[in-house]
Amino acid sequence: MEVQCSICGKKETITKIHGDYFKIAREGAVYICENCSNRLRSHAMGSSKPKKPM
Repeated sequence: MEVQCSICGKKETITKIHGDYFKIAREGAVYICENCSNRLRSHAMGSSKPKKPM
């Protein structure tokens, strides 16, 4: 199945082995590619760290 990332628009082909394949096929769920997922995770972790004093 060919899916498109909701953030960057990159098109990828996923197979039945993919963890979210059935969820996307059945419900039409939002797909986020691995690169965008890692970028969002690192941004969220960085924003939750305490600020260093000057």
